[in-house]
Amino acid sequence: MRYKMLVLDMDDTLLDDDLSISTDNIKAIQEANRKGTIITICSGRVSKSIINVINELGITNDNDYYISYNGAVINDFSGNNIFYEPLVQDILPELIDIGREYGVDIQLYDKKGVIVEQVTSRIETYQKLSNISAYVVDDLKNYDKSIKVLYNYDDIKLLEKIQEHIIDLYNEKVNVFFSKPTYLEVLSKKANKGVALEYLANYLHIDREEIIAVGDSFNDKYMIKYAGMGVAICNARDEIKDMANYVTKCNNNQSGVAEVINKFILNDF
Repeated sequence: MRYKMLVLDMDDTLLDDDLSISTDNIKAIQEANRKGTIITICSGRVSKSIINVINELGITNDNDYYISYNGAVINDFSGNNIFYEPLVQDILPELIDIGREYGVDIQLYDKKGVIVEQVTSRIETYQKLSNISAYVVDDLKNYDKSIKVLYNYDDIKLLEKIQEHIIDLYNEKVNVFFSKPTYLEVLSKKANKGVALEYLANYLHIDREEIIAVGDSFNDKYMIKYAGMGVAICNARDEIKDMANYVTKCNNNQSGVAEVINKFILNDF
């Protein structure tokens, strides 16, 4: 099988634990790209944060893409938008109220980045992880739309209660899942990494069997399930490894992405 597209999650997949990209990963990605493989970065992060990583990769082709906000937005590497699916506006105030009821940090998102009412220690950690700064507003309810909502809190059990609460109320309107153990995200029902990848594949006339998708966490399961070759990095959660077609031998700190490229892409040339 000749794979035409490589889709890469960022955190705990492409990136080392210190948020750097290994030299082996960079070299392998560049070589695959030179040989015609479309590179697609697919992350829950905001677009600006993904662009910072793309710049490190040294890839500038217009025919490469990034999927941001866990599948709500698709752009090419030049920044041209081809897909945008924000949350439906009518439930946003209720989602804010739910976050307030449970006492968790609430993060909204627009095309400029992250919107919060105050910068707590948890949001400071988020800013360091994503390498962007949140901007503070007086009242989140002054915003009538958001690309997604993220509930940020250290108590995973509490976040699971919020997840159940939202599913009970809005299951027909939203996708709600964990991107990290302390990050619970709410997106439009028409947006997740798998939906976005399917949209991009159809846009480019690429068959799903010609796609490799590599990830580690619950938000990656949609794209791993869609891709012809769904790959779990070996440090992935067990649920993701169980559903993957292939589990790497190397983890994210050992250039697991380079392993995938060398095994499934460069060996075909």
